[in-house]
Amino acid sequence: MSRQPLPAPQDDRPARFATAAGAALDAALAAGLNAYDRTRVLARFHRLSPQTIASESPDAARAALKEIERAMRGERARRGHWSYDLNRHISLLVAHRAETARLQRLLNRA
Repeated sequence: MSRQPLPAPQDDRPARFATAAGAALDAALAAGLNAYDRTRVLARFHRLSPQTIASESPDAARAALKEIERAMRGERARRGHWSYDLNRHISLLVAHRAETARLQRLLNRA
């Protein structure tokens, strides 16, 4: 009678780490959305005027999204470089999600 060898136990640490990292990112994004201050965040984008930031038009919301997307592309280009800032990237992602939701509300209202 020959025995089948027992399968080697699989290391599930990478999967657990990925799950925990995803949960931490989701928590950071949710906390950021709850604390999102539109005027303060968008004032950092020098191409957006105070009138554009205060406007309730879909065009102004699209302009804000365009600037956030431009900043996100710049931040992604720095990935792996010492100047890359994960917190800035997360804050840009929070702003993008908040402004996308705002644009959808403006379009549904019109």
